[in-house]
Amino acid sequence: MKEKKIDRLYFIIFLILEFIIIFIFRYFDMNKSSTFIITQVIFVILYTAIYTVIILFMDKIISRMFCIEYNKIMREYQKKDDAKVFYDKLKNIKIKPNTPELKNTYNLSMSTAAFKNGENDEALEYLNKIEIEDEHILKVIEDERKTIMDEKAKMERQNDNKNDIQDNK
Repeated sequence: MKEKKIDRLYFIIFLILEFIIIFIFRYFDMNKSSTFIITQVIFVILYTAIYTVIILFMDKIISRMFCIEYNKIMREYQKKDDAKVFYDKLKNIKIKPNTPELKNTYNLSMSTAAFKNGENDEALEYLNKIEIEDEHILKVIEDERKTIMDEKAKMERQNDNKNDIQDNK
């Protein structure tokens, strides 16, 4: 969605600048087609280079803004150890992660927060969103997945036991 908006913006600005170049050529009565073509080629190269630099810069700014907000939430959680507030703040974070590494970090934290709030199915969903190739980190994720599955099974057994007790009464 974001990329479509950026591409549309790129195209609109590109057309506006093209019309400005055509207007300038007509206004100054420049009729040489070779000059026009050379100007167009230079314009396209410059515009693409500037656009690429701006997009890269915007990605860095967005990543930085996410990191600031995310670190603030993590520091607050470390101080207060309130899993509900941690979960709610992470879920409602204003700036979403935009790189694979930040998405993985966010999903791991969301998984932990959901697990600490008893939302085992949601915790597993967040763990399943993590895409990484590092074997050590994969092992940590699998250990976390196993812990969540064990806790889920334990809760289901407790519910079954409660139901059996109620049925026996």
